[in-house]
Amino acid sequence: MRDMDRLGRRSVLTCPDCNGVMWEIDDDDLSHYRCHVGHAYGADMMSLGVDENLRRALGSALRALEERIALTEKLRKQASDRGYNKSADDWIRKIEEIEKETDVLRNTITRIDEVIDRAA
Repeated sequence: MRDMDRLGRRSVLTCPDCNGVMWEIDDDDLSHYRCHVGHAYGADMMSLGVDENLRRALGSALRALEERIALTEKLRKQASDRGYNKSADDWIRKIEEIEKETDVLRNTITRIDEVIDRAA
């Protein structure tokens, strides 16, 4: 890794492949990136790699929200079945809030997918 410090400066970016430290290496007017494992990217491919990692992370977040909706719906049904109408109503409001968050995330993912598709 010390050898890499002679080639360039450590970047705040992580390698899209191994999540290791990236070094930014200036070559004339162009920047490129290399990690200590040897993965190398031009600036345009680095941008695409960052977008793809973001897309995967948002996909995981979307799945977590969908699981949250399923669990909250189960809790709503249990409250309703037991006659706890106020609690059931509270769970309904919670589901509506989570659904709004899910919609925002879906829209964000759609926009990122469009960026990735244009770059490909």
